[in-house]
Amino acid sequence: MLKHRNGLLTWGLALALVGPAALSGQQPADTTQPGLKPYVVGEALPPVEQGQTLLPMSLNDAIQRALKANLNIQTANLNPEIQHYSLLSAEAAFTPTFSITGLGYRNSTRISTSTIQAGSGITLNKSNTYTFSAGFNKPMRWLGGQFSASFNNSRDDNNSQFSIRNPSYNSTLSLNYSQPLLAGLTMDNQRAALQTQQIQTQITDLQVKAQVANITNQVRRAYWALRYAIEQIEIQRRNLEQANELLRQDSLQVRLGRMTTSQMLQAAAQVAAAEQALLNAQVQWHTQDLTFKSLLVSGPTDPLLNDIINPTDRPTEAQQNVDIQAAIQVALKDRTDIREQRQQRDISQVNLKVSKSNTLPTLDLTAGYSLSGVGGDLYSRNGIEGAATLVSPGGYTDALTNIRNFDAPTWNISLSGSYPIGTNPNKTNLERAKLQLQQSDLALKSQELTIITQVTNAGYAVRNAYLQLQAAQRSVEAAQLSYQGVVQSFGVGAATNYEVVQAQNTLTTARVSELNAVISYVDAIAQFELVQHVGSN
Repeated sequence: MLKHRNGLLTWGLALALVGPAALSGQQPADTTQPGLKPYVVGEALPPVEQGQTLLPMSLNDAIQRALKANLNIQTANLNPEIQHYSLLSAEAAFTPTFSITGLGYRNSTRISTSTIQAGSGITLNKSNTYTFSAGFNKPMRWLGGQFSASFNNSRDDNNSQFSIRNPSYNSTLSLNYSQPLLAGLTMDNQRAALQTQQIQTQITDLQVKAQVANITNQVRRAYWALRYAIEQIEIQRRNLEQANELLRQDSLQVRLGRMTTSQMLQAAAQVAAAEQALLNAQVQWHTQDLTFKSLLVSGPTDPLLNDIINPTDRPTEAQQNVDIQAAIQVALKDRTDIREQRQQRDISQVNLKVSKSNTLPTLDLTAGYSLSGVGGDLYSRNGIEGAATLVSPGGYTDALTNIRNFDAPTWNISLSGSYPIGTNPNKTNLERAKLQLQQSDLALKSQELTIITQVTNAGYAVRNAYLQLQAAQRSVEAAQLSYQGVVQSFGVGAATNYEVVQAQNTLTTARVSELNAVISYVDAIAQFELVQHVGSN
């Protein structure tokens, strides 16, 4: 123990002689020592090693860089694109569909069972049939109707004695429209899915806005946390400088015989404690520097990781006017989480509407109109067994001419319906949808209460933080005067080492408290603004 004490004393004497000279070229000192510059929050610079670049950065520069490079923001910005494809998928349910329903050939040979054909020597019926059919279908976005059209064509040649057209061409153009009258009239599953995706697109945009705002808030907090870490280094550096000055004066008193070496141990211990505090501050700064950069870089190869950032903005100390009631009204109208909750309620209303529609009986009105045409070489026969005589040549265009001239129109109209007997599963879905809407209403009220509470607390936090800042500033002023008085008294022998150390510790604590109060006040102002527009994380 004695050996350790003697070693500490020897180390203290050496530091008393070397330390002040080594520190004389560093940052300006404090007014607690004669002729030294006062400590001002925001003027300190971060430690810069050889080969490193000091990069000044304002808060706005940091936010703009984060908006472009932050990986979480880049990920969030992809969500609207993903949701856009979900919306396109829902819209595809109403996309017109063109189809080719028949394109083929059939060769047929059948044993004849006709006495007349057998008498003419035909024992096998042979035919070659070519078909081509196309269709068009379009679900309607309004009233749940569906329009369809089809165009059917065929060509047939055969050895039948009864065919008056050989080859014969047949074409039919059909138009149909189906309209639900009960279930599916006001809402159906396809329209509900589309409306849900449209609302979900708005929700996604709000979520991205909220995520960007919250990440921006993280950048702001990390910016001031980095400034706090740099100021901590400056405060602890000044604390170490004051400890070294006390040790230098004690060593002078020892040399003059006015103090014993054992009395100087307290000052040496104070120097050691100050060095440890400075080292801890530097470690915290390194950690905070990396945390801040992680919000600004686009990946592990970003060159910003090798720079030393110096936050150049100074935290405001001006009093902020707080209108809590006006802020509550803004938040209830504009905050992203309450707007998202309202849109979730809109989705619940869509689900309720389609559930009500599905409980109704199915009753569909269908109307159709068609035109037919026939073409091909026209033959006539003299009697049943007479030879076929070509009356007029023809072809496929004859069938199309019949359709164009409306020669053989057909129209139809029908009404069909159905309703389940017994338990209707759609009614259970309706009751569930009603309960889900009630849940949405309760969630909306709960969200409104949460917003009122958060905004009110944030407003009070700004007021309290300003009062704490004023108190901390007064404490620093008092601690500086007290420390100066104790140092002067110590110089004339009217104060002890212990009193100087205590005054020094009090001043350091007051400076740290003031720094905390300044950063807390800045954070409180920003948080009050944030909770008016974005739900806090």
